[in-house]
Amino acid sequence: MTKENNKDKKIIQFPNLKERLLEKGLDALTVKRFNDALAFLRQAQELEKDHPEIELGIVICLFELGQFNKAKENCWQMLKKDLGDYFHVLQIYLMILIQLGEYKEVETTIEAVIEENSIPEEYYDNLLNLLELSKKMISPKSKIEIESKPKLDLHEQLQQVLLNENDVHNQLQLVQSLKELNIRTYLAVFKEFLENEEKHPIVKTIIVQLLNDNGVNEEIVVKKNGSSVTVIPADLLDTSANPFAQKVLLILENKLMNDNPTLFETARDIWLRHLFVLFPLTLENENSHMYAAALHLYSAELHGFEIANHELENEYHVSLFHLKYTLERLREVEAISVLD
Repeated sequence: MTKENNKDKKIIQFPNLKERLLEKGLDALTVKRFNDALAFLRQAQELEKDHPEIELGIVICLFELGQFNKAKENCWQMLKKDLGDYFHVLQIYLMILIQLGEYKEVETTIEAVIEENSIPEEYYDNLLNLLELSKKMISPKSKIEIESKPKLDLHEQLQQVLLNENDVHNQLQLVQSLKELNIRTYLAVFKEFLENEEKHPIVKTIIVQLLNDNGVNEEIVVKKNGSSVTVIPADLLDTSANPFAQKVLLILENKLMNDNPTLFETARDIWLRHLFVLFPLTLENENSHMYAAALHLYSAELHGFEIANHELENEYHVSLFHLKYTLERLREVEAISVLD
């Protein structure tokens, strides 16, 4: 073929290609094929920049694949450019920040939004709850100053704070300060802490996530909430990414999203906190409809709604006895998630 012919050659794009790629991406996302979804959505992104559905789909894929920093940057760009439903995107952004342990950024972001915006009623309570959580996590009483204990090296300080003390705020602050360090040096201290049934479940969750982030591929034993599990941190999925967790969310979404999105948001937040406290314990042997029903009931109670028990029994096909038992388990774990 001559150069002239090459010059005249035109690239013919399939009709509605962007829409087809977006549809394929969202379909893959729905069935949790996150790598496939990301590939389709990035192809669609090349055809149209700043499309809200495409951009949000990419953020969700990155989050589910554990690429939290990339998800954070993409989500921040969506907020800056005002792409999509601002407050829905904001909720996702805050969820990413919490996953990264960036509680100061959570606090700063929410305070700025409260000051500058009129917040829709369905988002207001949740934002205030997240603000309260972030303030507790960065409370001055929880801060640890390395120089305040000049005679202790970091290994000794870990032993002192994690093994010999029970100040949860100090423990969280110290563990989160290790994110940029080679934590394998301190593995023995972490193992001893994780095997102590008396230590706080949330601190254990943060430690296991730290080990996961650092690719620790040896077996560790974690004891919490009366159960014991042996795991390899490097192999663990994110708290919300296991199939059982996703199945419960899907049931809740189908039952509540259209009729009462506020109730769905509350139920989802409770569920994610529940999984966070239990991690790396999983619930795959439990009844997903039972947990969805209990989350529905618990959320309704928090909002002051009355739901007849028989309605939930019929809607979710569960027994009242088991529903009340599961509800009590949710309440117990929710109480643990509130740090004094």
